[in-house]
Amino acid sequence: MKILIGSWFTLPRLGRDAFATLMEQGVVYDGALGFRVDAATDVASAVATIGLAIGEKVELSVRCFIDGVEACPGCPYIDFCDRTRVSPLCLCAKHSPENDVYGLYQKTFVESIS
Repeated sequence: MKILIGSWFTLPRLGRDAFATLMEQGVVYDGALGFRVDAATDVASAVATIGLAIGEKVELSVRCFIDGVEACPGCPYIDFCDRTRVSPLCLCAKHSPENDVYGLYQKTFVESIS
């Protein structure tokens, strides 16, 4: 299962214990939208809990800080990036540091804190 950090996703019905554990780990739940892992979540623990509950490996992905698209496809660091610890301020291949987007990154950052 693939989870995009900060996006809503669905899970099959969980037992009460698994659901309660996810809530303690900071996973957000909305009856209409599903579940969401965000900055307040203990991501490593939540991924482990979800994996055990659904019986499959959970893969995490992050969004590009500039345009919000999934940043992991095409990333040269994907093989050794620990997305349970990485900053959600990643850049997609289109906006990678090699493409000289520092000014755009700064502008997006300033807008996000305003």
